[in-house]
Amino acid sequence: MKKFSLLLVSALVAFSISAQEVQNVSNGTVFLRNKGSDNWYMGLGGGTNMYLNKGINDQSPDFMDRLGWNGQIEIGRWNSPRWGARVVLEGGNIQLPSWGREEMNWVGGHLDLMYNVTQAWGGYRADRVYNLIPYLGIGYMYGLDKDWKKIPHVSGDDFYRTPAQSFTYNVGLINNFQLSPRFAIFVDLGFRVLNQGGFDGKRHGGLFIDNAPIDGMFTANAGIKFGLGGKQTFTPAELMDYNLINDLNSQINRLRAENEELRRRPASCPDCPDVQPQVVQSSVHVPNVVFFRINSAVIDRGQQVSVFNTAEHMRANPNARVKIIAYADRGTGTPAINMALSERRARAVAAALQNHGIAANRIEVEWKGDTEQPYAENDWNRVAIFFMQ
Repeated sequence: MKKFSLLLVSALVAFSISAQEVQNVSNGTVFLRNKGSDNWYMGLGGGTNMYLNKGINDQSPDFMDRLGWNGQIEIGRWNSPRWGARVVLEGGNIQLPSWGREEMNWVGGHLDLMYNVTQAWGGYRADRVYNLIPYLGIGYMYGLDKDWKKIPHVSGDDFYRTPAQSFTYNVGLINNFQLSPRFAIFVDLGFRVLNQGGFDGKRHGGLFIDNAPIDGMFTANAGIKFGLGGKQTFTPAELMDYNLINDLNSQINRLRAENEELRRRPASCPDCPDVQPQVVQSSVHVPNVVFFRINSAVIDRGQQVSVFNTAEHMRANPNARVKIIAYADRGTGTPAINMALSERRARAVAAALQNHGIAANRIEVEWKGDTEQPYAENDWNRVAIFFMQ
C-alpha cells in the first residue's frame, strides 16, 4: 500500500510540473499553450457521508443514523480539456453506531487526478454545460473528539493510545454544470478506503468481511466553483493546410522564374517599333486569390497580401470596381453548409478591402458554394477570387 501511495503521489506531482512544459492535446486536437496563471479554480461544497465496516453493517442501524456531514474547499487547475488536478481540504463528522463511540469529528485532505470524459470523448466545447469527471487520488484523515480536540491518551485502551488517523485512497465522479466560463455548480460522489482499525478503533470487522484490513466511507457533496483569474478556456490551434503551403510555394517559384526571364532580357530594344497601349474595356481577372482553411472564413495572415495588392490597384485606379466570388470545396460539407460558408468568405474579403480604405459601393460580392469548382484540385476551391471591372 505504501508503494502504491508513493507511486500515485509521484504521478500527480509530475503531472503538475509538466503542465507548463507540454502543448495541450485533446481528442486529437492541438490547443495553444495557456499561461501558468490560467485555468485555475476554487470550489466550496458540503454534504453527507456514511462510514462502512462489517460491525456497523451487522447491527443494521437506521439509514439516517449512519449519516454524518462534511464540508470541503478545493483548489485545482485544468492543464488541458482532458486532464486536471486538485487539492481538497475537508472536515466533518462520522457516525459509528457499531461500538461504544457514537460519533467522531475529523479533518483531512486529498490530492486527485481528474479526467474530463465528456470533453475527451465528445470533442472540446467551451460552452458545454454538463461534464462528467472521474477522479483518483490519495489523502489523509485525522480523527478528533466531539469538541474538535485531539483524542486524549487513556491507558489500556488501544483506540486512545493510537489517535485515529489513516491514509486514504479516493475515487469518485464529479458531475459538473458549467453555467459560465467562471462559475459552475457540482455534485461530487466519492468513495474512500481507510486503514481498518487505524481510524475507527475497531480491530476487526472490516469493510464487508471479518478481519478485512480496510474500512470504507461514501461521500456526497454539492457546491459551487469559481474561476481564479486568468483564462478559463482553451483555444484550438489553427494548423497550416499543407496543400495551401504547396500552392503558395508554387506561386513563389513561378514568380522567381518570371523574374529570371526578365533579368535575361536586354536592357533596351532599339530595333523594336513603339507599340501603342490598348485599353481593354471588358472585365479583367486579377491574379489575386484568397485561400481559406477547411471550414473557415478567417483570412490567414499570409493571404492578406492578396487583399492588400487589390486595394493598392483600386487606389491607383479610382474608377475601378471589383467583384469577389467565393467558393467552397465539394469534398467536405453539405451543399447548404458550403453555400453559407462561401458567403461568409466573400463578405470577409469584402470587409478586409474596406479596412484598407476601399468604399463599399466599389465592391460586389457573390458566392457559389460548391455548385462550381474553379480548380481541379479539390482543396484549392476553398477560395475567393478577385475580378476587376
